[in-house]
Amino acid sequence: MSFIKYINEVSLQDVNALANLNYQNLLCEIDFKDLLVKKPWGSEYLLFENEACAIWILNIKYMENTSMHCHPKKDTSLVCLDEHISCNTLNNTNKLKPLEGLFLNKQVFHQTQSTSKNGSFILEIETPVNKFDLIRINDTYGRQGKEYENKKHYELHDNLTLNFKNKHTKTINKTKIELLTINSLSALKDYDKESILAIVSPSQKCGIIYKLHDIDEELISKELDIILISRDKGKE
Repeated sequence: MSFIKYINEVSLQDVNALANLNYQNLLCEIDFKDLLVKKPWGSEYLLFENEACAIWILNIKYMENTSMHCHPKKDTSLVCLDEHISCNTLNNTNKLKPLEGLFLNKQVFHQTQSTSKNGSFILEIETPVNKFDLIRINDTYGRQGKEYENKKHYELHDNLTLNFKNKHTKTINKTKIELLTINSLSALKDYDKESILAIVSPSQKCGIIYKLHDIDEELISKELDIILISRDKGKE
């Protein structure tokens, strides 16, 4: 059975590391819709955004890794979509396979690496929205202390970003990602219980990832917008 791990406590190592770094507290006003951001480890793009959260797709090359960084004001959920990844914090290593996830409280430093020869796809949910809420403690590519990538790293591509109106589904290899509006848990009765769900409607639970088999009716007690991550049965 696959799992989700929740790191809700900010460690003493995180606190001390953050205290010794220069956080510039910048506000991002860039519209990242349909922009591919080139990274030294691969690329990422905005999958969905509303006033409450932003969802990104990361494509990390084999044995490449993000910086060891934290988001001082944002909670982060990570879901392995394809192949395998290793996500390090300052205290431990978390190995994830498809449909396994990690929730990280704001201020928890983390670094994600692909451990698969084909590279890895990861879904990342950030709550609240501000792409510039970032501070790097170290980086393989010399970006420690630097801000988020600037516009020279952006490429315009068609149909990267989803919305609830006319483009609400994306498939990445064997994993299906859907934006759905539901008003009860019964609306998801035909999905595999290993699927992962996150509420994207503004709420206290927005952006937190859950396994479908761990959700009770109380969480979905009214109409909500969600993102659902499941295995694509047509590609098994």
